[in-house]
Amino acid sequence: MFHLHRAERTDALADALADLLSSPPSDPLSPEVVAVPAPGVERWLQQRLATRLGASGGGDGIAANIDFTSPAALTDRVIGDVRGAASGADRWRGPAMTWPVLMVLDETIDDPGLAVLARHVGADTEADDHRRGRRFATARQIAELFDGYGRQRPAMLSDWAAGHDTDGAGRSVPDDLGWQPAFWRAVRESIGEPHPAEDLPRVCARLRDDPTSTDLPERLSVFGPTRVTESLLAVLAALAVHREVHLFVPHPGPALWDAVTAAAPTTPTMRRAELTPPRLTHPLLSSLSRDVTELQLRVAPVVDRVVHHPPVSAVAEGGSVLAALQAGIRDDRLEVGSVPADNSVEIHSCHGRERQVEVLRDRLLHLFADDPSLQPRDVVVMCPDVESFAPLIRGAFGQPGLGHPAFELRVRLADRGLRTTNEVLDVVATVVELAAGRVTAGEVLDLLGRAPVRQRFDVSDDDLDMIREWLAGSNVRWGIADGQRARFGLAGFGQGTFAAGLDRIVLGAVAEEADGEWLDTALPLAGVESTEIDLAGRFAEFVARLSEILDSLSGTHPLQRWIEILVGVIDALVLTGRDEEWQRAQAIRALTAAFDGHRDGGDTEERIRLRLGDIRDLVAVLVAAAPTRANFRTGELTVCSMVPMRSVPHRVIVLLGVDADAFPRAQRTDGDDILGREPLVGERNPRDEDRQLFLDAICAARDNLLVFYSGSDPVSGERIPPAVVVSELVDTVTALTGPDGADRGCVRLHTLHGFDAANFRPGTITGIDGPLSFDRALLAGARSLGRAATATPPIADIAIPPAPDDDIDLDDLVSFLLNPIEGFVRQRLGARVPDDERPHADQLDVELDALERWGIGDRFLNRMLAGEDLARCQAAELRRGTLPPFTFGTRELQAISTDVTAVFDAAAAARAGRPRTADLTVALPDGRRLYGTVGDIFGGTVVTATYSKLRAKQRLGTWVRLVALAAARGGEPDGAEVLGGLVVARRPGRRGGVARSLYAIPDDPLSVLTDLVALRDAGLRRVLPLPIDPAAEFVAHHRRGGPVATSLPAARRSFDGDFGAGRDRYLRLVFGGDVTADVDADAMFGETLPDDGRWCGLQLPGDPGDPLFAGLARLVWEPLIEHETTT
Repeated sequence: MFHLHRAERTDALADALADLLSSPPSDPLSPEVVAVPAPGVERWLQQRLATRLGASGGGDGIAANIDFTSPAALTDRVIGDVRGAASGADRWRGPAMTWPVLMVLDETIDDPGLAVLARHVGADTEADDHRRGRRFATARQIAELFDGYGRQRPAMLSDWAAGHDTDGAGRSVPDDLGWQPAFWRAVRESIGEPHPAEDLPRVCARLRDDPTSTDLPERLSVFGPTRVTESLLAVLAALAVHREVHLFVPHPGPALWDAVTAAAPTTPTMRRAELTPPRLTHPLLSSLSRDVTELQLRVAPVVDRVVHHPPVSAVAEGGSVLAALQAGIRDDRLEVGSVPADNSVEIHSCHGRERQVEVLRDRLLHLFADDPSLQPRDVVVMCPDVESFAPLIRGAFGQPGLGHPAFELRVRLADRGLRTTNEVLDVVATVVELAAGRVTAGEVLDLLGRAPVRQRFDVSDDDLDMIREWLAGSNVRWGIADGQRARFGLAGFGQGTFAAGLDRIVLGAVAEEADGEWLDTALPLAGVESTEIDLAGRFAEFVARLSEILDSLSGTHPLQRWIEILVGVIDALVLTGRDEEWQRAQAIRALTAAFDGHRDGGDTEERIRLRLGDIRDLVAVLVAAAPTRANFRTGELTVCSMVPMRSVPHRVIVLLGVDADAFPRAQRTDGDDILGREPLVGERNPRDEDRQLFLDAICAARDNLLVFYSGSDPVSGERIPPAVVVSELVDTVTALTGPDGADRGCVRLHTLHGFDAANFRPGTITGIDGPLSFDRALLAGARSLGRAATATPPIADIAIPPAPDDDIDLDDLVSFLLNPIEGFVRQRLGARVPDDERPHADQLDVELDALERWGIGDRFLNRMLAGEDLARCQAAELRRGTLPPFTFGTRELQAISTDVTAVFDAAAAARAGRPRTADLTVALPDGRRLYGTVGDIFGGTVVTATYSKLRAKQRLGTWVRLVALAAARGGEPDGAEVLGGLVVARRPGRRGGVARSLYAIPDDPLSVLTDLVALRDAGLRRVLPLPIDPAAEFVAHHRRGGPVATSLPAARRSFDGDFGAGRDRYLRLVFGGDVTADVDADAMFGETLPDDGRWCGLQLPGDPGDPLFAGLARLVWEPLIEHETTT
């Protein structure tokens, strides 16, 4: 007999099953067979049965000799028993069908009827490797379609086997899918056995005639499905002729059952579009129950007996909103204003996923604090996207000793993929993805940073940082070697590959880059110390092994060879400790099992040859998320996807991440799915399935239902509408509570940040008497924000004691004058602002930016000034790997070489003879001394040659050194003659142009030098508003006759802009308080001169009321410009 048991809550069904199982079968040793839809349900059901079966009244029973299986496995088992062990049915099921499908795909791809498939997998062209790597994914998709056809619409496959290309419901297969019947028949011929769907009528007839045709016991149960396939239903109905078959179905309530029963009857081939849904009153029942409605329509006509089991207790405790909501669903009624608002149903609107997890953590802590009987095992958190939330949940829970009470809560994350739980498999998947891509420096560093790989090559955090510096210094971008780049059309350009970079690193351990020595195409990398040779060797071994693996992953191979290659990845790159050895064993076992379906004793292994793209898809399927029984009901707080625990009752059910773009799933019908074109009643629909999941979760909550979604954008603050199902829930709860409950509605709006003061004020969140947050660290932050802010004066306004009257280094004086603001921070405060780190590029540039161009030109010029010829400089740069590939690099090299040659030739005329270096000491009027060294003196002229444009920095640096040298020589009658200074630089806007700046010696160099020293003294007591480029522009304009007021705009233009002086990090720190703060030009130009013209002991040129900036700029630049000649 076929019994259907229905109940509003699954615990009532479980108790009914326990009552059934408590009656022993005629054979006490025969196991009970119970089919369950998910591992989580199995774990819960077994624990529930253990409290009833054999119990002595205290819930201390035991559940044993129960064979739990899945509905699909039960169907396959019965059909296999009837057809016989040699029927070949296993090759028609699940992943095993992928291999015969793939083999047939290869053999028949030239068939004109499969032109669509041929185009999809690239069989119509020899050049498209990307498409040809789709074969496995395509075969798997087709196998899944055929498997679904057999389970949901077996009549269609029976028609195909008979040569009729119908959809199994009286219509022809759509023209664009007409290739499927013929292809299925080819697969059938390859397998050599009929599909189980073809034999389904015969199997069912045999079951009705001969109960011994299967070894199932006299009683079996199917527990908790919300959808029953046509094949399962047919098998259960046939089994019920001689056995007791019990189907336990969670159902919203008698009202819906009666409404569906009263509706017009359906036929097995009725299409969903033809179905008229029952007229229902409750909005949630009407919109969310389509799946269970269609289940009833399919099952009710077949069963012999229907039993309704009332709830074990009230659907939800007390007269809460949740209880009223569940009662309304059960009875199909909505009583407006029938219950006062409370906290039993809460909808939390947050700013993004991270904030959702923070609010969830605090809300759970409140529930545990308010009810000591509530335990973590009484709570389940269901999430549509567990993988995205997993890191956030790990960071918010389960970290004892870190201070927050939520860290004491142990959390069990279920439904996670092998990639997140097995680091060895993660390495394999990463290597396969690497082989399919360009193999960038960042990706390889990421692989080397994985724990099993680091352990294999003994790499520490410091080692990783050093290798990262080596890769940046050797300009490694992407590609293991020149050959691997051939796939991307860059054969013949090996610079920037790991092979080239590694040659530089290893050679750098025994040679110096500065010596200009290279070996073949490798230039030594500077900075590889002798103590780092061992690390260089280990890194070289890692790259060599990775290169060998990547080579083996190319081309096509038979299946057994692919197993050897993938296991070889583990052997070559992975080392696990004793506690992680299980990961290695699991990885090898999983990789081997992934290919098991091909082993049929024939020549399949050699006939099927896969490409890397196929293996990438295979490994991706292997490591994808999948539920496991062990991760449910462990006593910890369980976080899982929406499916496994959908109808399992818990005191608190949390739906996390129910965002509009994530749930319900978008209606994306597979274009190749015949069933999806015009589904029949009872066939799968993902969107309706998600709606049913939502309804099941509502009905399963006993005390509290918490729903979390992103209601505001965390960046812009823009409001985001909730998912449709959440909006429907809000509307229903609002109607239940009526106008009186409007002030205590179910929606809780949360702040952007956890440290907002509102989270620590009692009563801010409706229904919580105290503050929401338990985080003491965030409380300290909120208190800090709440205090009256004490304005911290900018560094520029802080009075600094006078600097010690020490002797002065010429280099310190020059560096200060080139940037007085940076000089104040570094020389007076003893601090420095780190430079912005340029991220290491993973791509090859087709042109250089200005900084890269300057770097090459500067190296060329310095090497040529040191006596090296241009050709050798070019050869070294080619080996350095900084140039773009092919003609792009040639063009850049020629342009840079032209400019360098022009500057070098112009400088060479003034650099005749041997250069001289002078050590100097200048006695200053205040008794101190200035000391230093001036180099590059040729025939009495200080010559500076630079690849830079002629800017204020080069001009002022040469001028100060010339003045210091002249002041020193002026006190030494027998000293060498000082004639002047010269700066040779590039002229902007003209290829090969040269600019020269000549400097004559001032009449009183000591006086000029004394003023500059005094300026530094003042600038070490108080910040000088004197950015160098705006100062030079101002004085130049003023010297041409412009008044102060009309000369300031020139300085402002030099200050503003993307590359202006206002972008200087030291200037922003001193005047804006932060290196990223924008500083208004008024901070530089707003302060005015005192009436007497004196400032910090300096007598500045200018009139009262002139900007202080003008007086400082004139003090520095007027003497320079008076003695400067520019050509």
